[in-house]
Parts: sequence; structure tokens; C-alpha cells
Amino acid sequence: MVRIRVIAAALGAVVAFGRLPPSRADDAPQALGARAGVEWLSNMRNAMVRLNYRGLVAYLKDDKVNSMEFVHGMSNGIEHERLTSLNSPMREIVRDGDLVRFFFPETKSVMTERVPSNHSFLVDLPESFVGLCDYYAFLVGGQEYVAQRRAQSIDIIPVDDYRYGRKLWIDIESHLPLRFELLDENNRPVEQMVFTSLEISGDAPARGVAPAAASDTYSEQSSKREVIPIESMDWSLDSVPVGFRISGYSRIQQPPLKHPIEHILLSDGLSSVSIYVDELKEEPFLERLKKIGAVNAYTRKIDGFVVTVMGEVPPKTVQMIANGIRYQKSNEKP
Repeated sequence: MVRIRVIAAALGAVVAFGRLPPSRADDAPQALGARAGVEWLSNMRNAMVRLNYRGLVAYLKDDKVNSMEFVHGMSNGIEHERLTSLNSPMREIVRDGDLVRFFFPETKSVMTERVPSNHSFLVDLPESFVGLCDYYAFLVGGQEYVAQRRAQSIDIIPVDDYRYGRKLWIDIESHLPLRFELLDENNRPVEQMVFTSLEISGDAPARGVAPAAASDTYSEQSSKREVIPIESMDWSLDSVPVGFRISGYSRIQQPPLKHPIEHILLSDGLSSVSIYVDELKEEPFLERLKKIGAVNAYTRKIDGFVVTVMGEVPPKTVQMIANGIRYQKSNEKP
């Protein structure tokens, strides 16, 4: 699951970039379990956690680009990250372990949120790839230069059209990700990230990961999340693509909302889909499919609730899941 698209949305992503899509391998199902590809990705994930580095990043979505500065450091076993927009509006996001702070200078406000401590702003990969070879092929490609560094390309190819593919370019020397592409069902990039410069240091850049904004002068708002046992869920999911399982159920309250909404998280280990359940407002309601960059969302009304299914998956996936949702009290389930 790649988190930078959420970050860039908060930072205000915007300019144009494109490339010719590579051809999708026809023999993807036969290539399942490619150990070399998984080994490259595992080494990349370890390097992202272990090393201290900083660089300039271009994030590309909807034919627009946002330039950002990214800094990562490890200190006393705790990861620190800072992502700063270099375009207007100037915004930044800072992570210290599992605490993430979103700084909005134009409103002098900061929003805090707790996240899993192993989730990076850049490229978010699972700790284990066990089981993923049932749904993706991990192929070692050619070598290219990115940010004047030699990189090994890795293709992650889904075995069906319910998931998006991915392509990564990994620095051969440091094993850090230099470039990332999220590919739609037609193998076209819908989201891209590339380092335009990268500096790796031995010491943790303590000052570099601290927020530039003086947080004590900002008004703070916090999102709240209440984890709920999955068995108490009042919803039945009757149409979910093979491999996706419920990995979380919670109630979240995030400003400016005054009331909590339900959140059901589905995942196959790499791709994820969120289901949000909210109260039905009095205004007219329109069922619709919406696309925002790599994210597809489908909203429909179910028994007095507004249910939105969204994720970085093809449109057919969110529609399939949404059309199979039924309201059913947990004590009435068989």
C-alpha cells in the first residue's frame, strides 16, 4: 500500500509528466513466486527503515507534479520522516514513529494522527510477502539510471484485473527506491514518484526531520480511532475479489466531522480497499463512481446509510465490493 498519494493530496499536488507504458508480461501467472524480485523488494524495505537519507522528490498524478523534499532518519530505534511541499501552498508532514502531524501554515493548524509505525510516506510495502505470490508476479527487469544512480527495475504484475500493477526502480548501491509507478488495468501509469536527487548520510539528520513550523503556535486537531472487533460488524460483504480479506474495523472521527463514521479495511497484503459508512444526510443523494488520481471510489445508499468504497484499485473492484454490501446486524448473522 503506497501512502505518498494521501500525503501529496494533503500537500496540494500539482504539473505534467508522462511516459510510454511498458508492455505487460503475458506469462505473469507462470512467473509467480519469483524469489529474486521479492528479495529485491525486501532489501529495499529494510534499507528504507535503516538508512538516513534526504532528497528531492517529484510526485506525479493526473498530469500534474508536486515537488517535495523528503528526509528520513533513524534515531534510538525510532523512525523519523519529513515531507515538505516546495510548491504553493507550503505544507509539511512529519512522522515520529507512529505519530504523524500534518502542518497547514495558511491556517496555522496541525492535525495529528496515529498510524502503524512501519508505514513510510514514500513506498509502503508489507513486512512479509508470504501469500502475495498467489495474486502478483514479482519480476526482475532491466537496469537504468535514475537521479544519476544505477537502478534495478522490478515489475509487480497482478494475475487478475481486480488489482493495479506496480513498477519500482531500486538503487543498486543503497537499495533505496528511486522511482515508483502505479499501473492501471491497461498498464498505464496513474501515479508516479521519482527522486530527482538523493543524499545518503551516516548520521541521522535530526534537524532535518524536525518540522519547520513552530508547532506551539499552531492550533491542534486530532483524529480519533476506536478499534472494534470484526465479529461485531453490522455489515455483510458478499462480493469481494479473491485474496482480499477484512484486516481492520474501526470508528473514526476526523475534523471537521462532528460524528464518527465506520471504517472497514480490506487488503490482499499489498493493495487495500476502504469502506466508509456515514449517516445519510437529508440532501438529495446520487450514487456515483468517482476517480481521483489513482483512487477510485463508488458511493451508494444502503438502508439509510451512505456507503463509500474506495482504493487504489480498478473501478470494477470498488463497484463489485459496493454492490455486495448488505446491512445485517451482527447478532442476526448465521
